[in-house]
Amino acid sequence: MFDNYFYLLLFWLFPFIVVLFFYSYACKRRAALRFVDVSMFIRLFPVMRFGYFLFSCVCFCVSASFIIIALSCPMFGEYFEEVSRKGCDVFVLLDVSRSMLAEDASPNRLERAKSAIRDLLDNVVGDRVGLLVFAGKPVIKAPLTTDRGFYNEVLNAVDTSSAPSGGTAIGDAIRRALAAMPPEAERDQAIVLITDGEDHESMPLEAAKEAAAKNIKIIVVALGDTVEGSRIPVRDERGNLTFLKYNGQEIWSKVDDKTLREIAEITNGTYIPAGDKLFELGQIYSQNIAKLSAGEFQVEQQKKYHKQFQPFLVLAIIALLAYAYFAKAGFQNAEYRIIDKSNFISKK
Repeated sequence: MFDNYFYLLLFWLFPFIVVLFFYSYACKRRAALRFVDVSMFIRLFPVMRFGYFLFSCVCFCVSASFIIIALSCPMFGEYFEEVSRKGCDVFVLLDVSRSMLAEDASPNRLERAKSAIRDLLDNVVGDRVGLLVFAGKPVIKAPLTTDRGFYNEVLNAVDTSSAPSGGTAIGDAIRRALAAMPPEAERDQAIVLITDGEDHESMPLEAAKEAAAKNIKIIVVALGDTVEGSRIPVRDERGNLTFLKYNGQEIWSKVDDKTLREIAEITNGTYIPAGDKLFELGQIYSQNIAKLSAGEFQVEQQKKYHKQFQPFLVLAIIALLAYAYFAKAGFQNAEYRIIDKSNFISKK
């Protein structure tokens, strides 16, 4: 097991290193022969024996191999460490009714809300986050989790068909989220409600009182125009854009500002009238949720491995010293062998 697998790709350079060794060896000989006579070449440019050259090349490659392995940080020798995870529970309630397709917020309200939730995830550290989508009925898409990859996959797949249509049941969504939250008094819990609709049938204020009784704050983000509202876009069989109608009249969806504001006030939460403007849910989280006390929610034995790069670094240094020795010894041996053979120095 390695901590930095990327460095192992450097092994692809080894064939080029070997070719470079032989190429430089040959180039030096050819370059010297262009300028001096053969007899003088033997004096001035002693040639290393091929055996020494080969050994030095091998030692250099072995040293480079150990350096690459050390950089990759091999890990072996397992041990167990007790890890405590801390944080609060945050359930995101996302309205996926057809009115969320209104394009007064670019590209539409639903995509704007999903982008804001991704911004929230970037700012959440250690907290468990759940996702519940609702229209006529609430549906839990992601239970409370710290797995951001899984959460993003679920969020990306959310659309207006993710929950049964037939209205905007805010009260039912709040009650479903309350039931999904574990009753842990030592840790704080919060709900982030993102909606653009009106709702009176599911009794959202009564649901807010239930949340307040459990000391759960609700952060309400209201998308859409609170005065005129916006038409709900639909496409016909040919793909032409039209607007949703009821009894021949176009339906205009607008935010119930009064009810949503009361939901936030009842739970001592925060009301964000986002309208059709950009809003940073991550910043809202930092100001309203991150300051909540963080309770411990999981203690586990986590298996880890010791980082063992030191032995490979030592072996790399030894191989590098061997490379230097063979390179020097090869030139020394070559010099005396060639001079004696050419009778330039008499041993007598």
